[in-house]
Amino acid sequence: MNVYNIHLFTIISLLACLLAMYWTQRNQVASDEEKLGVGKGIVKLLGLWIGIPCFLASAQASYQYGIIGMLGYSVAGILGLLFIFMVNRKIIYQRQPLRYLPLLWVLEDILISVLAGKMILNLIYSINDHLSIAFVTSFLLLMLAVQFGKPNQASFVIVLLAMSATMLLPTLVYLKVSVPTVYSGVKFLATDMLRLDISSSWSLAGALLVRFMTGSLIHPRLRITFHQIKVSKRGLCFCLAPLIWACLPISMGTLSFVSKAEAIWPSFPDQVSVMVVGYFAGQIGIVLLIVTLIIILITAVPQATLGEQKSAVWMRGAIILVAGAISLLFPKLTILDTMLNFALIWAAVAPVVLLISKLGRGGAAIVIIAGLTTGCFYSLTSGVTIGVLVDVLVSVSVAVLLTIPTNWKKRRNSLGPTFGSD
Repeated sequence: MNVYNIHLFTIISLLACLLAMYWTQRNQVASDEEKLGVGKGIVKLLGLWIGIPCFLASAQASYQYGIIGMLGYSVAGILGLLFIFMVNRKIIYQRQPLRYLPLLWVLEDILISVLAGKMILNLIYSINDHLSIAFVTSFLLLMLAVQFGKPNQASFVIVLLAMSATMLLPTLVYLKVSVPTVYSGVKFLATDMLRLDISSSWSLAGALLVRFMTGSLIHPRLRITFHQIKVSKRGLCFCLAPLIWACLPISMGTLSFVSKAEAIWPSFPDQVSVMVVGYFAGQIGIVLLIVTLIIILITAVPQATLGEQKSAVWMRGAIILVAGAISLLFPKLTILDTMLNFALIWAAVAPVVLLISKLGRGGAAIVIIAGLTTGCFYSLTSGVTIGVLVDVLVSVSVAVLLTIPTNWKKRRNSLGPTFGSD
C-alpha cells in the first residue's frame, strides 16, 4: 500500500466532495418549512441517520458480539426511525424536548467524532493519541467558526459516499479473501460469533434498541425533518429510509468476520473496520473510507447544532473542548461504549419527553433520578448493556405510576358531577 498515493487520492477526493457540497449548498435553499418529496426526504433522513457509528461501531458490535450484535445494530436503527415517525404523528412539532438535552446530544456526536478522528490519524498516519486529539479538536473548532449557523446541505454527498462504501468495501475485501475462507476461519478461530445463545449479545441488541429509539426523540434535527415530511405527506420516506440505512451497518459488520478469520487483532475493537479495509481493500477502499469519515467530521458541528444563533458558538466550542478532554482522560474509550453510556441518559429522559405535560417538573426530576441511579448502579455491577435495560424499565415504570393520578383526575372531570351531588 503506497502511502503517497493514498495521500494524493485522499486530497483529490476531498476536494471533489467539497466542491459537490458547495454546489449543493449554492443551489438549494435550506428552510425548516421546506416541503420534501420522497427522494429528498429519504436523502435527508439518511443524511441525519448515517454517521460515524455506522462505519465503526457497527463493526465493533459484530466483532465483540457476533452475528447477533451485527443484526441487532441494524434492527435497532430501523426501529429507531420508525419509532420517531409513530410518536411524532401525535406530538406537536413545536414542542421541544428538555432544554439542555440537545447539548448532550451534541456532546455525544462530537465525542464520537474526536474518537474517530484520533483513530484515523493513529492508524493511517501513525500520529500518537495526544497529538491526534489536539489536531481533531482544533479541526472541529475551525469548522465551528467557519460553518456555524449555515445550512447543512451535505446529506446528498454523505449518502452517496455511504452507499458507495456499502457496495464497494465488502466487495474489495472479499475479492482478496473468499467467503469460504472467512467462514472456515471463523468456524475454527471464533465459533462464538455464530452462536445465537449468548446472553451478552442479546442484552447488547436490547440496549442498542433502547439507544436508537430513545435517542431519536432527542435528535436536534430529526423532529424538524419529520415536520417537513409530514407537511409534504411523504410518510413513505420513513418506510424506505430505514431499510436502505440497514444495508450499511450490515455491510460494515461483515468485515469483523474477516478480522477474526484472518487473525487480525486490533488494539481497540472499534478499529476493526479500518484495519480490515487497510489490509484487504487496497488504496481505493482505504481512500473511500477515509474520505467518507472526514466528510462526516466536517459536517458534524453544523449538523449537531440545534439553534442558529451566534451567541451559542461559545457553548458549542466549550462542548468540543470537553469532548477532547474526555478523550484524553479515557484513552480506552471506544465508540460503542460512548453510545451505550449516553444511552443511560436517553433511557432516563425519554419518558419525560413523552409525558412532560402530565409529569410536571417535580415528576420529571423523580423519573430521571430514579432511572439514572438504577441504570448507573447496574452498569457498574452487571455491565452497561444491563444498565441501559434496567434504566429504561425503571424510568418508564416510574413515569407511568406518576401519571396515574393525573389521568384519573382528568377522567373524573370528564364524567361530570356524580349522581346525588349538588
